Amino acid sequence: MCGGKWGTKTKAAIVTVQKGAKGNLTWILQAALYTEGYNPGSLDSIFGKGTESALYRFQKAKKITADKKAGKATFTKLFAA
Repeated sequence: MCGGKWGTKTKAAIVTVQKGAKGNLTWILQAALYTEGYNPGSLDSIFGKGTESALYRFQKAKKITADKKAGKATFTKLFAA
């Protein structure tokens, strides 16, 4: 996380990202999914079908609610050490 710390402030600041979202947070989600072995397709900052599918597979594998939305539980599994 570029020298940052995964602490209570970071966890409290997490927002839910879902299909249709665009921007830096979506790109970070796509890149994190890719590095975990769940290819979202293009790293284009657009939460589309590829990102949704990769996210769903990640959530199922990590045994968290597979709702195709990236919220606190998903980001915690992706970034907390």
